[in-house]
Amino acid sequence: MVDLRVLGRVQAYSLETRLMDTLVLDWETFYSQEFSLSKMTTEAYVRDPRFEEILLGVKVNDTPAFWIMPDRAATFLQREVNWSETALICHHSHFDGLILAHHHGIRPAMHIDTLSMARILDGPKAGNSLEELCIRHGIGRKGNYVTFAKNKRAADFTAAERAEYGAYCVNDCERTYDLAQIFLEQMPADELKLVDLTVRMFTEPKLLGNEAQLRGAVTTEQKRKRDLLTELGYECKVCGGSGQAPDMFNGVSPCKACDGLGINKKPFNSSDKFAAILRSIGVEPKTKPSPTTGEQIFAFARTDPAMQEMLEDPDDVIRALAEARVSIRSGIVETRAQRFADMASRGPLCVYLNYGGAHTFRWSGGDATNFQNMSNANANRPELAVLKQSIYAPDGYRIVCSDSAQGEARLLAWVANQHDLVEAFAQGRDVYSEHASTVYGRPIDRKKNPADKIPGHVGKVGILSFGFGSGWFKAATEFLKGALGAKPIIFTVADMESLQVDPSPFLNNPKHVQRVAEMPSRLNLNDRLIHCCVTKALVDRYRKRYPQITGVGLPPGQKGCWQMMEDVITAMIEGREMVFGAHGIMRTGKDHILMPNNLKLNYHGIERSEDGTATYWDGRSRTKIYGSLATENIIQCLHRIIVGEQMIEVAKELPVVLMTHDEIVCVVEENAADVALQYMNSVLATTPTWATGLPLSAEGGIGVTYAECK
Repeated sequence: MVDLRVLGRVQAYSLETRLMDTLVLDWETFYSQEFSLSKMTTEAYVRDPRFEEILLGVKVNDTPAFWIMPDRAATFLQREVNWSETALICHHSHFDGLILAHHHGIRPAMHIDTLSMARILDGPKAGNSLEELCIRHGIGRKGNYVTFAKNKRAADFTAAERAEYGAYCVNDCERTYDLAQIFLEQMPADELKLVDLTVRMFTEPKLLGNEAQLRGAVTTEQKRKRDLLTELGYECKVCGGSGQAPDMFNGVSPCKACDGLGINKKPFNSSDKFAAILRSIGVEPKTKPSPTTGEQIFAFARTDPAMQEMLEDPDDVIRALAEARVSIRSGIVETRAQRFADMASRGPLCVYLNYGGAHTFRWSGGDATNFQNMSNANANRPELAVLKQSIYAPDGYRIVCSDSAQGEARLLAWVANQHDLVEAFAQGRDVYSEHASTVYGRPIDRKKNPADKIPGHVGKVGILSFGFGSGWFKAATEFLKGALGAKPIIFTVADMESLQVDPSPFLNNPKHVQRVAEMPSRLNLNDRLIHCCVTKALVDRYRKRYPQITGVGLPPGQKGCWQMMEDVITAMIEGREMVFGAHGIMRTGKDHILMPNNLKLNYHGIERSEDGTATYWDGRSRTKIYGSLATENIIQCLHRIIVGEQMIEVAKELPVVLMTHDEIVCVVEENAADVALQYMNSVLATTPTWATGLPLSAEGGIGVTYAECK
């Protein structure tokens, strides 16, 4: 038995302490070349009519594991397990838990997922398959008999083959149990509750999808792309643009070469081929440094200034080619709407999130659906909002969401002891307008004065972005792309004059001029220099205004947050304890920072090279870490901890069905929606016990659809 603070489920979550039985389950199911988890989403695979259980591995508490056939398994699960007193342990609980819920109608008292725990404890990039974890933690090997079961239905196994498959499954159960014992000792109780919540979003779905609206969006998007490429002369050569091809029975079927669309998308999906198209009409494609390798790659992303230049080019052909490239490469509408529509046809929308999907413990999207990244209404591309517009509540219910306002900016000011900024947040002042007023040297009111819209947004970018070390070059590029989702901003001579920026120090620096000259942009060099000159002034003014964050202008011997985090990096390398942050809420150890929830923010193998550069092993490669980036890491992690605590609190009264970084989403009865929103906003605005003096705020909305909540 396991003694945990568990989540009992009735209509919502209630917390109590009790002893629970543990049950490890591991299903072996039919799979083939086309019907497999490598070709399909987890939800589609489990809900597919071809799905078949072959056998089930079971381990009750610490007794030896055993395997049973599907008919015996159904009886065992329904009659021999007290599910209200049982914690279910699986490796990848989304899979086994959905089988249990969808095919057997069973909901355990708690889900304990070793895959989720591994992401937090070993790192999301470390390789967390059961086989890799067995080797890493020295608990044996997984085995590979499953590879011999391909294409075999339950009836196709001989008795000997079934016994061998059963032994393989029993071993999986034992290894999963061993991992759980290792991981449970390291997992705070609240984090186990969050694992359970995350799994239930997927296995007990409540949101619905408007299948007709989603399929209509797919059709409209496909037609738009087909018309665009047809106009450019890129019909499919195999079917001649008809989308149909002869089949072996003298009929016709969708052309496989173009998936029945009648167009040839390949030249636009390949960066090299698209570059060749541009060169064929006399346009030399621009490049940019790769964010992962640093090597030069083509600047073909929609947000790249070079691509924006082509999207606005006066030449119709260049503009159409650029639009075709961006459209073909974007799968938000066509691919994801298709996936959501297919899911909606099978039932409620299973929300798949990866608990601990990021280094800083944040959730990430999974199962090729990415519920963490869905666009709101966009003036430039309104079609991107279709996903949120198509997610709706059942009849008699409403979707209620509450959003943590400026959570990371508030945390940064609080952790760094930037008291004036903390006070501004606490008093509910418009910190974006206030910062812009300081930068521009005149009163800015972004909410009441339409003429202050751009200065107000500049203030917002400063507060939300510059505190994590953004330099002038990165900031200038972001403004040109459209920082924080806004339209692109280009600073001109008028801005330079109104901001009273002296350009000579910037222009007299050869390195600055060289970097600007190499910047991909539709602007000429002179305009780029002005834009970057103004941006550098904005960055410098932020750094000067908030010295407790940046360290700029502090007296000798005093350090800002960025410099303090350099000391934290050194302490982790040396294995020395260093207590830091407001009220000493964090402390270092060898290769880690212990966070307020008693989880370790790991920096495995952290070290400094001879030139002073610090790096750590992220599970795949060595990654740089430095003061301002480490600042961003701890702030993001602290905010994730706060949102996690808030989710647990909200779940005591309401069913949490989705979360997106700083937003919690519930589905409640229509007549309780207003009270639910009030409660949720209250929870998200409540300061954690470990964060005395941190001012929090929240806002939210109610809607039949998810889009209406914003």
